[in-house]
Amino acid sequence: MGKEQRSIRGRNGCLVLVCLALATASVRAEHKLYSLEIPDAQAATFEIPFEVEYAGEVSIRANWSSKGPLAFRIEPPGGNGRTTRRSGLSPIQIKIDVRQNQLGQGPWILIIHALSVSGAGRGLLTIDLPERHSLQLREPTAAGLFPSEPKRPIEKWQKPRTIRRDLGLEHRRVVQSTESFRELLVDSNDRPPDTCRWQNDLLQWLATQRDHALDQSAEPDPATRKLMTQMVDAIHAVDEIRRSSNPVLVGPAPAERRRRVGWERLRTDLLRPVERSLDELLTAVRRNHAPELQGEQWPLRLVSCLTATERYFDQRWIAGADSAPNRDLAEAQWRPFNRAAAALAALSGLAADDVIRFSSRNR
Repeated sequence: MGKEQRSIRGRNGCLVLVCLALATASVRAEHKLYSLEIPDAQAATFEIPFEVEYAGEVSIRANWSSKGPLAFRIEPPGGNGRTTRRSGLSPIQIKIDVRQNQLGQGPWILIIHALSVSGAGRGLLTIDLPERHSLQLREPTAAGLFPSEPKRPIEKWQKPRTIRRDLGLEHRRVVQSTESFRELLVDSNDRPPDTCRWQNDLLQWLATQRDHALDQSAEPDPATRKLMTQMVDAIHAVDEIRRSSNPVLVGPAPAERRRRVGWERLRTDLLRPVERSLDELLTAVRRNHAPELQGEQWPLRLVSCLTATERYFDQRWIAGADSAPNRDLAEAQWRPFNRAAAALAALSGLAADDVIRFSSRNR
């Protein structure tokens, strides 16, 4: 995909960049989100360089599913400052103060080391970088001390599309489901935060595909349909975990040790297919064989965000809702996730079946 989705590799495993800087007109705040994959029974070292543009506090948070510890080391650029070290079990949070004289010296380096006894696991890593605190005052105007920000014109993909009377049922579903997603992101006064930065890009892509279908009678490629269907199935699977009342999943865990071991085994067996489907979906997205998705960045961001939310809905019954990782992220994502799934499902219904043809033998 695009250059923003490069992999940062170590000797074993990789860290995949899935979320970049978030910026506003007056203050620049960066929030970087990474998906962490820990290999089984192998030592692995990962290096993540990151630039710091403004002095202030850098906050690094990590959580992972394996039971073994990870070691973290943060090295300042050019040896200008003290190396920060921290190690332990999940979760871990590290805060460092970046001084003005450390800016412009090159990237900071975050090094993560997994021991060979850590066991396989997945997790999420976030790096919050300092904001620009000072605002440049402008000349007073008749409207007040600060002139109001000019309104940005609404782009084509942000505008609603009228449902024509001559549309068939499948095309009508595409327009209705895309419009439902658009209303949540554009018209709603209670839009959920887009921490992983997949929502607007997906809406723009859906609007483009909708217009191609309505105006040019275009159909998605079967390979694109397959990947969209995988995304929809994965969202529904995680949503079932979110809404589940199955005691095998939500507990409470038996107090007696032997019974608890059996409960944990059943719980693992219940969750394994969902985790496997997320792994397969992530692999499919990285391969990027779907024609209409070439160069798109939202699929990797969506799947990585979905994986992080599954981690929360899984662990909230073990660690508690307040202690499980990714709570705010998970709880904010489910309205857009479900509306996105409906739109992707409707669009995939327009694609032709992928027919396999066998050549006949010459007799």
